[in-house]
Amino acid sequence: MAINLYESLRALLDSHPFGCPPAPEIIEILKILFTEEEARVALGLGFRPFTVQEIADKAGVSFQEAEGRLESLADKGLVFARKKDGVWGYALFDMVRLFENPFRKGIHDETINKLTPFWKKYLRRLGMGMKSPVTISRIIPIQEEIEYSPGVLPYEKIYEMINRAKIVGIAHCACRELEQKCDATREGCMIFDDTCNFLVERGFARYLTKEEMKQRVREFNKAGLVLQVNNTRDRLEFICSCCPCCCQFLRAVKEFGNPRALTRSAFIPAWDLEHCSGCGKCAEERCPMKAIEMVDKKPVMKIERCIGCGLCVTGCPNDARHLERSVEVPEPPADAREFGSRILQERGKLGAFLEVMTPKTKSPLDKQTDRE
Repeated sequence: MAINLYESLRALLDSHPFGCPPAPEIIEILKILFTEEEARVALGLGFRPFTVQEIADKAGVSFQEAEGRLESLADKGLVFARKKDGVWGYALFDMVRLFENPFRKGIHDETINKLTPFWKKYLRRLGMGMKSPVTISRIIPIQEEIEYSPGVLPYEKIYEMINRAKIVGIAHCACRELEQKCDATREGCMIFDDTCNFLVERGFARYLTKEEMKQRVREFNKAGLVLQVNNTRDRLEFICSCCPCCCQFLRAVKEFGNPRALTRSAFIPAWDLEHCSGCGKCAEERCPMKAIEMVDKKPVMKIERCIGCGLCVTGCPNDARHLERSVEVPEPPADAREFGSRILQERGKLGAFLEVMTPKTKSPLDKQTDRE
């Protein structure tokens, strides 16, 4: 039965560290995204590239059928595709990318209109259910405000991390395309390296130069958007420019009361009250979490609400504040492998994930890749 096919696909997605918990909405989403034939082929995928023949063998279909379905899925942004050493490899995107990629073009067609109500319900469920101490994303202040702070760490310097990337690009923000609650720029999700190449080649994104990306970061900060990056130390996978009305992670913290939806930065604002004019811009315009209140025309911080984004600092017209390192936060995992391993061990699903990552036969693509 088709329902069992889509439930099997959901279970496969749930083996990824990001998870894909059961709910009626996710089955409806998968039905919209995948035809039955595509879902059957997708069950032969892992989360790193396998060859077409390996996928065909695992899915129990012919090479020709697998090849055609995989290209269709790649064109829809549901499957990652890359050619290495003359061999095409395909990998299933995790549940988060299955949400994001169809929205990245900024085109609201019939498929997007069908998906929108189901994703809104399902993402709220996910936001309330995030419990792992290892979060998907972390807040990062703009580099100018922490560059000369004592003890600032390499993975806290956003421009230096951009410099270390090979390829950079930008796509539409899936959250703002989904929610459409504000007039913040829709083109606000920055992407890197192999994933960037794939999304540009398939029409979901466009390339930037590194200097253009840094300028975009400064523009996002000026516009009052929160910067979030993937929660590892080694390299950037994404930089999101987030608004509290649309971002699923910020909403999970602010609206749904789940502090484990993201990791705050290690910085908090400090005030020079002699220079504070009491204008209230920090509280009324810049703080996305409503962590500042004006009392007798002076700002009062509610530290438990602060995420350390630094927007109150960069938006102060009188330079009456700066960021200081004064909050203990968990050190991010070293890389994606450690990130996934820690979450999977917490969930008791490491064995299931390793099984998904192993084809039936030894793969010619069985080297460490950007998708691992």
